[in-house]
Amino acid sequence: MICLSSSAVMIMANDGTKKSFEAEELQSRLIRSCLASGIKDYWLAEDLTNAVENALIFQSNSGIVFSESEINSFLVKLLEDAGYPNVAENFRDKNKAITENITLSYNAVKKLFKTQLGLEGDDLTNLSEKVLNACDSLSVSSASPSLLLELARHYKKFDISIPKIKNLNYQDIALTPWVLSIPEILPLLSADTQKLIKLGLIDIAGVSRLFPSIKINLKLEILAEYYGLKPIITELVLFPCFDIVINNLNEIITRINRHFTLKEDKCLGKTLPTYLRFPDIYSFAKKYFGVHLPAGEKFCLDIAVMLAENLKYPVSIKGLRLYLKR
Repeated sequence: MICLSSSAVMIMANDGTKKSFEAEELQSRLIRSCLASGIKDYWLAEDLTNAVENALIFQSNSGIVFSESEINSFLVKLLEDAGYPNVAENFRDKNKAITENITLSYNAVKKLFKTQLGLEGDDLTNLSEKVLNACDSLSVSSASPSLLLELARHYKKFDISIPKIKNLNYQDIALTPWVLSIPEILPLLSADTQKLIKLGLIDIAGVSRLFPSIKINLKLEILAEYYGLKPIITELVLFPCFDIVINNLNEIITRINRHFTLKEDKCLGKTLPTYLRFPDIYSFAKKYFGVHLPAGEKFCLDIAVMLAENLKYPVSIKGLRLYLKR
């Protein structure tokens, strides 16, 4: 049997274009690194090249395309693990082994996974959502493609539930009122946010077909209990407690909107309107601030506005006697 060279195997060049993998060119670079490190074992360069070539052939059958920098990073690790740290360092210095970070966005991540992992359709969308949500939880706003790809490969092994979009229509809405129900929203959220929901501090409604929107209730008395606050308090005591709520509200709004954006559902528009209610704000103000109605209505509104203005998204505050929209 005759095995032909893998010149037809495609890789991603550092400039973003695709090109054929050249085994001889890679082997020459490895040989130069060996010689620069005082090592004349050419078999090392040849064996490493053959290992890379076979790996690329195997993965190309699955539609996976690796970048030059990924291949170089792989070789650096192989050299280090094989006991040739000097060759690894020399190779790293002369070859781009670590790509620049990319700013996380829906399009950037989907493009990366489509190109590198050969994914399409729902598989591409669902995996992109899992990785973006994971990066949110780690407060990562930019990352190297190699890190994102490792996360993607990790999450491909786990069956994390991602709800399927149901096309919006108004037929039989009484039977299927939700385009995204509460049980479908919860898996999109981090453990910290789910904890506050379970405590009743934050309450989310499903996204309905009739008027798709995000509706969130915030219980301030439960927030006070969560932080062990004792009446009577001042605004300076309360406001630092808003940080955790603001972070979790931002996460909820981000991940619900991202879910629809990644699914490319044209019926919903770009961003869902968000409505925020403070159902216990009047009793909270009376208990913890000694504020009574009707004189305290503006005080209550000021507290709600202060929290809402620190969110990353425009929201409508509902349920207060003085209606406000940002």
